[in-house]
Amino acid sequence: MRKTIFLLVALVSAVIQSEAQNKKLLVAGTDVPVVAEKDINASELKEGQTIELVTADDVKVESGEVVIPKGSSVTARVRTSLKQRFLANQKKRLIIDIKEVKLPNGKSVALCNGVTSFTVSRSTGDLEAAPLKIAATNKYLIPTDYVIHAKVEVSLDISK
Repeated sequence: MRKTIFLLVALVSAVIQSEAQNKKLLVAGTDVPVVAEKDINASELKEGQTIELVTADDVKVESGEVVIPKGSSVTARVRTSLKQRFLANQKKRLIIDIKEVKLPNGKSVALCNGVTSFTVSRSTGDLEAAPLKIAATNKYLIPTDYVIHAKVEVSLDISK
């Protein structure tokens, strides 16, 4: 009887351990680097508009397995457009907010802390703002080489 109970406990422990090893836990706060894959005309963006970006690198879980491949689709929203200025002396500024990334299995993961400010000029004195790329007179592009670092908002088991 004792041997049977011991074998049963050992079997249950092995199953639980196997399931734990197969879990892919994407931890809150995991860095998700994001870039514009192609030129996005910042001059034409409107407040509230959705724009598509991509992941700049693979994102891995603790085991080293890639859970968000490089090039995965990322959704961002325009918080403030270049056309929106409240005071005459304000510099033109584009602010975007990274919202979510699509996983290969079709699920979405909410992202946070991916708010980025872009300006048309570095003379604004705001060292936190990234400069937009000048394409022509009054045409500014989100630079494709600028990496925005968003974070996973909530821990999520994505093994299913």
